[in-house]
Amino acid sequence: MAVDFPRYWGGIALNLQNIDIDEYLDFTAPLGKCSGVVFSLLFELPRMGFDRWKIEESLEVSPVFQQYWQLTLKQKQEMEAMIKTGLTSIATALSDLELLKHDLRRYKEFMDYYRMLDEGKKKGDKALWKKGDQLLRSIFIDQVDVHTGEGVSLRSIAPRWPTIIADFMRLEDEDVDPKKIAEKYDISEAEGVVLATKNKLYLEWRDNLFRKAVEDRFENLVRMVEARKKSFEEYKNMLRPTLARYYSIKEGITTSLKALHTASWWMPGTHAMAIEYVLIYAWKPIAPWEKYKMPRERKKDEVSLKEAGFTEEEIEELNEEGVDVDKTITALPVEPSIDDVVRECKAKIEEEYKVKLTWKDVLDARNKLANAFKEYSMAVGSTEPWYPSAYFAFLKFPIFRFVLRLPNGVELENLMINRGQAFLKTQNIMIGHYLELIAKDKKLDNYIAEMLGEMGVGGKDISKVMEELFSPPKKKKEEKKKKGSKKTEFVNIPLSFIKARGPYEFAFSDRITKYYLKQSAVAFKTVVAFLKSKFGVP
Repeated sequence: MAVDFPRYWGGIALNLQNIDIDEYLDFTAPLGKCSGVVFSLLFELPRMGFDRWKIEESLEVSPVFQQYWQLTLKQKQEMEAMIKTGLTSIATALSDLELLKHDLRRYKEFMDYYRMLDEGKKKGDKALWKKGDQLLRSIFIDQVDVHTGEGVSLRSIAPRWPTIIADFMRLEDEDVDPKKIAEKYDISEAEGVVLATKNKLYLEWRDNLFRKAVEDRFENLVRMVEARKKSFEEYKNMLRPTLARYYSIKEGITTSLKALHTASWWMPGTHAMAIEYVLIYAWKPIAPWEKYKMPRERKKDEVSLKEAGFTEEEIEELNEEGVDVDKTITALPVEPSIDDVVRECKAKIEEEYKVKLTWKDVLDARNKLANAFKEYSMAVGSTEPWYPSAYFAFLKFPIFRFVLRLPNGVELENLMINRGQAFLKTQNIMIGHYLELIAKDKKLDNYIAEMLGEMGVGGKDISKVMEELFSPPKKKKEEKKKKGSKKTEFVNIPLSFIKARGPYEFAFSDRITKYYLKQSAVAFKTVVAFLKSKFGVP
């Protein structure tokens, strides 16, 4: 899955394919050679100054290729078994955790009752103290005294003295003398004897037996809940890499089938073959070859979020997401860097990847580009440094590696790039590509979270699922258009009409074709020359 951003040209943005660069490369070599070249390319691109990323990958194996097929199938089945076992362990850990949490909540209530006693006594708040004491007395009657036996418990002798439970609830700590109790509450002396005995037992239970048991049990439950929380999270973390690998295979099959149109002769039922596919993006900033002219001179090294192009509403959302909105950020070659083009890229990525991107994600994407400038500008030795330019050579390499076993037993590899392309892109489009990388990670995280039960199917938050289940349907409100987020329409019209619009180059014939597109072509040719040299092509 990869997003194709709209074709922009003019001062607002540039997203142009170099029409001279659309090449098909095909190399055949002994087994292992093509794999080595691909790895070599991935290691060489950063030394050429490129920031390179793997956007798609897939694997498809013909059942006729028994050795490879069985190995791949075995690995997939092993991962499925690991996932099932892991999910079972997670479910068990969650069940244990919920039971412990239930006990913890109950003992937390008991601790709250004792807190009422302590705070009421400390602050002289008799009402608070009495509330805690009443709650504890009810627990004593229901869970302790009831088990003392027939004819002895308060409930069993209530038919004789109907008000005895209510009288017991009125008692205070000093009520331990039968005669004084009888006089104070205007009851018979016989009932006073029973209440005095029960009150002594209650005070002993409340202050010495139950309190110590509650405090010890509560402390142990807190420790056990924290331990179960940790083990629950660890089980999930242990399963994440396996789910990520399984997701790659699961998604890869679909990608491979889509990509197989490049090999119309592919017949999995008759040929022993494996096909691997990987889509590589690589980019680096470029500047026109102009004597005595620097690519760009920064006016500022740091800018505020507002200077970077974020609207007031977007800054408010960033603040809600925990971003320090008063802190400045590293300036990019063109500011404001967040414009309507970035916003349109964000909307297109959300639609393609089916994820929700926040403005913090946009800020993170922008910061990734800023950090890349910082990292590559400090490069020394054999690595080509980055210059502060708002224009980028963008290379696209869909790489297919075929492993074939011929009927005579010969095995060989075929490396095919169909088709390698070069683009000229401006800074705002590149922020969109970094945002795409974040969306790719989010999509994987959502898949893992769905499998682990951390969210509903389709990336929905569990709280929203609960709201949909137990809340009446709400009428959809028309979304208010946010300030600064108005959609901008881009059409192919003569550039003379838009030459004064936007911060980027607008002179298509004079500068874009003569300077920038040429450099993107040179960057592409450099990579192609590297590949040819590895295969010994003259």
